[in-house]
Order: sequence, then structure tokens, then C-alpha cells
Amino acid sequence: MSSLNRRLMLGTALAAFAAPFGAAMPASAQQAGAVGACPLCQRLGAPFGVNAGAKGSYVKVARSSGDAETDRFLGVALGRLAETFHVSPGFAFYDDSASPNAVAVRETLVGNGPGSVLMGMHLFGQLMARVRDGGITVISVCAHEFGHIYQMQAGYEEKLGELDRTNRPFELHADFLAGYYLALRKAEHRELDLSAVGGVLHALGDTAFNSREHHGTPQERVAALAAGFKFGTEGRHDVSEAAKAGFLLIRRNS
Repeated sequence: MSSLNRRLMLGTALAAFAAPFGAAMPASAQQAGAVGACPLCQRLGAPFGVNAGAKGSYVKVARSSGDAETDRFLGVALGRLAETFHVSPGFAFYDDSASPNAVAVRETLVGNGPGSVLMGMHLFGQLMARVRDGGITVISVCAHEFGHIYQMQAGYEEKLGELDRTNRPFELHADFLAGYYLALRKAEHRELDLSAVGGVLHALGDTAFNSREHHGTPQERVAALAAGFKFGTEGRHDVSEAAKAGFLLIRRNS
């Protein structure tokens, strides 16, 4: 498949998820401001630079994927995510060559914030290579990270942290919210094929039960996504209702 056709396929899927909200992402490179001794750099495992005009160092980020058409459709889709989740984090790409990943952080590195969603360029490339899914997995990963931003801003971090000493409750709750979001989009665009999303989450699961970084088993992650999707199909629910339902489900299973 040619790069043009690949972009057109991605654009079709992103436009379907987006609806007429939001604005195009600026296609200019940008560096984040200073973040102290850069613990965020260490968390991301990302290259960073030293800001001579301020104390500390900063994560290097870019606000463009490198393709104007992809940026435009992704920007519109992010606008729809922001509207659904009632949050407005900045969005940027970062160098995840050490470990393909996407993260949500408290720091407002770009945009108005509060908070930022950072998509690793390597992860983005891997997801984009799945041309047959039309970009759905990219949006699903973004929805998961917007779920984390919602957790931070809606007071769920403390409650989820009390359920387990690992990251498992946070990740499964974000998976539930991503499933909820996909259900809303599927209701408007029934032709969308969501089968690839479960496979990606299954691959991201782990069995490192004693590690702080445990994200839930492959089966748990797919089940959380499916439960959120089911909740989203059962009438019209606001994100606050979805977040509460997801929390109660995870608490019962903890």
C-alpha cells in the first residue's frame, strides 16, 4: 500500500472518531520548559537537553508527526477526546527509542493543560504500520492516556492507589475509559472495526505481579476494555459515570 493510501485510510478513521470539534495541531517543533532535575526524563527514558536560561533540564518534544495531513486529522480527533473526557491536556510526540510507549503526565509541557499526553514516535510508527486497522489503535491509545489525565483531575488517583500497590488499578481503569470512548464512536460510525484494539492491549499486559509497574495481565486488560465498551453501549453516560462504573468494577475484582 502506498504512503498516500495509508494516510488516506488513517485520515478516514481519525475523521470518523473526531467529528467536527477541535482544531489542527500546529506542525512546529517545540521544546518543553524546564522541569527541575528532570525526573520526567528519567521516567520516560527519553533524551533531554539542558536549558541554559533556566534551572534544570527539559524533555524534548515535537508537536508534529512529520505529516501535515496526519497532524490535521489527529488534531481534530484529540479535540473530540478532550470534549468527551472534559480535560484539555497538551499533546506532543517524544523520543521513545529506549522503550516504545505513550504516557500521561501532570506537567503541562505543551498547550494550555493542565497535564500532557505524550505519544512516543516509535510506538506511533508501530501502530501506524498496522494499516488494516485504519488508525483505530492510535486513537485507542490516546483515549487510554486521556483516561489517565481524567484520573488526575477528577480525584481518582488516591482511590485507585488504595486498591493495589502496583499500577494495575490505574491501567485497568484507563482501559475501561478507553473502551467507553470507543463505544461512543462506534455508535456514530458502525462501520468501524475495533477488533485490532483488543490485540494491542493483550500484548501490553504482563504478569509481573510483584512489580510496581505491573499493568494487569493480558486477559485483565482486554476484559477492562470490553467492560468499558459494554458500559458505553448501555444508554447515554457521561465520562464521570463511566469513571465511577470502572472504579467499582476494579474494586470488586481487586
